[in-house]
Amino acid sequence: MLHGVEHTRRKTSRAPSPFFNLPAFAAFFIGFGAVGYPIASRSRLPDWAVLLVAAASGALTISAMIMLLARWALRGAVAKSAADEHEIQGQLAVVTQDIAATALGEIAYELLGRQVKVPARTLNGKPLSAGAEVVIDRIEAGVAFVEEWAIVEQRI
Repeated sequence: MLHGVEHTRRKTSRAPSPFFNLPAFAAFFIGFGAVGYPIASRSRLPDWAVLLVAAASGALTISAMIMLLARWALRGAVAKSAADEHEIQGQLAVVTQDIAATALGEIAYELLGRQVKVPARTLNGKPLSAGAEVVIDRIEAGVAFVEEWAIVEQRI
């Protein structure tokens, strides 16, 4: 859910920075205020020392937030296989070998910058010729179940 269809982005697109974003600033200021205010109001430290301790606490809070996201929310996202069904569902593809009503054909699509070819079968049993645009519904046992793009487009 946090990645969405990120794997289909082109390499030239800019991904958001993990350090300079609104949640990172919020984490910094929460840590800064949670430590800085009690020290400023209940101690006799000079102002520069209070600022230094509060800034260090804010930096530590950002580090903890990034570590939490890396270990919990985004765990294993990079190591996952790209062939996972939920990542492929809705992917556009092109028929490279005719798909008959009862026989398998082949489709090709681009994933993570490389061309992938897999055997395919239609959902409705309608034959498709090479060059037809299709949408992948699911992949089961290495076989993609596809539907014509024109049919999907009408539903949208």
